[in-house]
Amino acid sequence: MGPGFRYHVATIVAIFLALGVGMVIGSSHLQEALVERLRIQLRELNERFTNEIQPLRKDNEEKSKALGILAARVTRNALKDIRVALVVTGDYGDAAQQAADAMRKAGAALESTTVIPPSFPMRLDVGLPALLPALKGALEDPQVDGRSLVFRRLASLIAFGGAPQIRKRFEEANLIEPNGSYGSKVNAVVLIGGARDVAERRWQTVDYPLIDQLLALGATVIGAEPSDAAQTYIPAYQAKGISTVDNVETEIGRTCLVLLVRGERGSYGMKKTARDGLLPLGTVAE
Repeated sequence: MGPGFRYHVATIVAIFLALGVGMVIGSSHLQEALVERLRIQLRELNERFTNEIQPLRKDNEEKSKALGILAARVTRNALKDIRVALVVTGDYGDAAQQAADAMRKAGAALESTTVIPPSFPMRLDVGLPALLPALKGALEDPQVDGRSLVFRRLASLIAFGGAPQIRKRFEEANLIEPNGSYGSKVNAVVLIGGARDVAERRWQTVDYPLIDQLLALGATVIGAEPSDAAQTYIPAYQAKGISTVDNVETEIGRTCLVLLVRGERGSYGMKKTARDGLLPLGTVAE
């Protein structure tokens, strides 16, 4: 009599058990091999970090310190007796603060810092009818364009100082966030632009008309932004013929800004818009 049904079932079960045990044993060996391989890779990465990355980091730190020392020497007293107005038209207030600190260290007197909020265009639309009577002078042309008059008064306030009531009107209309004296004529006006939104085009409604009025008043205007600005304002500034810095958050960028305020001209920085290189070739700093 041949083997019965139970025998065949037992045989099949034994075969599958053997296969299962073999897979477990094989996978454990594979896991051990994989773990060992990962250990080797981690050890190699650690050795590379120790032998390559750490020295590079130390070298970069030393270069950064040296650059800071060199920048301080180049810009020392470069802006002595020079008065500057800072205007923040973009979204990078931290870059504006860094620029202000650099100019102060170079000896500049920061007369004012004017922050123009992103809501400026909308607020101007709403508040223009109420604002115009306070801004029009007795000899003002009654046919003058209202927006042009607003920017003319704002440019005059920034570049030459102005009556406290004019500043108050702009502040009450929530068109500016002023800080400083606004009491004296300045030698240069520095705009800090750049937007975090790549679709932003605020320079068309704020920077352009303000620059036009500042230049019409004979003011020296410089445009700057950080290198990581999502939407750059530099091409817009260049279109108006003003000098620019596209990496003002860096030591080199701040040094360049000081030299531009001192009298150099051109477009400098790290981006494609830096038509004249990283820094002015000659320094006028004393």
